[in-house]
Amino acid sequence: MTRRVQVGYGQRGFTLVELLVVLVILGGLASVVVLAVTQFLGKGTVEAANTEVHQASAAITSCIAEAVVNQLDIDAPANWDGRDDVITANSAGGVVYDASDYLRGNHLQATYTVSPSGEITGVTDQEWSGISWVNDHWEK
Repeated sequence: MTRRVQVGYGQRGFTLVELLVVLVILGGLASVVVLAVTQFLGKGTVEAANTEVHQASAAITSCIAEAVVNQLDIDAPANWDGRDDVITANSAGGVVYDASDYLRGNHLQATYTVSPSGEITGVTDQEWSGISWVNDHWEK
């Protein structure tokens, strides 16, 4: 037994104008959300790069501090990407401290120029896109 439902004369749905108004409001909200989110794209890359500089600088400082010396075992600025035996310091007792031992991970995403005093003075190569080295930090 099937039962039929009849739509009465007084019942109505939404008009086309009402549906269009709702779509315009939703489109406006979507555009505001997209604009708010896009300003954060790429910012994570800059933060990651600046964190890496801080980590590399801390590794170099730790190396010098553990060796109880004032500078590294290099006579001229050296390029360092986190590899072993590039940035080292010898203690008075002859123990060699390697800055790569103080890093987390296998290598750095950039090659930093390190002065004999342990200061990061520049960048010679990098794997990130859309950012650049300005003075002593990364910027978009």
